[in-house]
Amino acid sequence: MNSPTLTEFGSEILIDILGHDKFLAEVARSLSAGRMHHAWLLSGPVGIGKASMARLAAAWLLSDGVQPGAFFGLGRTDTGIDVKDSSAGQVLKGAHPDYKIIAPQTEENKSGQIKIEQIRGLLPFMMHKPGRGGWRVAIIDSMDNINRNAANALLKLLEEPPEKAVLFLIASQIGHLPPTIRSRCRLVRMTRLSDDACMSALGRKWPNADKKQLEILGKLSQGAPGQAINLADSGAADLYQVACTLLQSSPLDQPALANLCAKWGRGTASGRATRAGAVFCVGRLLRHAALWASKIKVDELCSFEIPVIERLATNHSAEQLARLHDEFVKNAVNAERLYLDFPRFLERHLTKIYEKSLL
Repeated sequence: MNSPTLTEFGSEILIDILGHDKFLAEVARSLSAGRMHHAWLLSGPVGIGKASMARLAAAWLLSDGVQPGAFFGLGRTDTGIDVKDSSAGQVLKGAHPDYKIIAPQTEENKSGQIKIEQIRGLLPFMMHKPGRGGWRVAIIDSMDNINRNAANALLKLLEEPPEKAVLFLIASQIGHLPPTIRSRCRLVRMTRLSDDACMSALGRKWPNADKKQLEILGKLSQGAPGQAINLADSGAADLYQVACTLLQSSPLDQPALANLCAKWGRGTASGRATRAGAVFCVGRLLRHAALWASKIKVDELCSFEIPVIERLATNHSAEQLARLHDEFVKNAVNAERLYLDFPRFLERHLTKIYEKSLL
């Protein structure tokens, strides 16, 4: 996502921290106390700005004018980075010689994972002395996508950290990380943004967008503007609305469902965001339907979701909906990991969801 939003304002770039200023203040306090931790693990839901905050922290650490006592403007909602500070600007552009970001490579990488070769390339970068005499900073975005061999290779860096080097690890599912990695990192838990902050971020991303569409994306993402942007850019949000229409119709239009799933579950690395959107949206639908069937109030539903959720709650018990949710999420992970026919997987599960449970 594009948060923190960078906006030209005179001689400064104003950076909207959007609720994560506590992390930035913690980094500043560590530097001021002379106890900068070598590894920070930023955890929280997808799309809330974890990687953006890590980039901002890196820009501050590598800026020419960094002051150990400067606490990122505590008590304010923004902080200024002088555009004349070439080092900070280079980090924000990804061009600083002492800054590196590790992410899944898209070319010839069907798995979408961070591989051991990338971590091996990171080790000498972090071990060398900083080219400009300050810090060396790297971000791994994200640990959710790192394979086992790469994670094992990373342990060497965490166990024997070099001086003047900082590593920011991004993760949405820290429970899947090896304990040996978690225990060597300073854990920072980040939460979803408030509704106002989320809508503010989306409004800045699309200043001319229809307000109703932004409200739909805000409700779907539940305080994660990055997730909202992914759903919109991948087309997953539009396809979800089509799916809700199909699932509340009678009888089920099977050819239309097959066509939808072909678009929503398209293969190759380029379709990964769309498939992830399908898993997110269908998981959301089943989770809220289970709550509805349990007579638990469900907030922030989109108007197009309500009829299909009512139908699902009529056709299935709360317990069955919970089982369908768990089964779908688990099988989606396997379908992605094993390169299965995702459109067929999606069609099969949506058909099962549509059909009434046998009592």
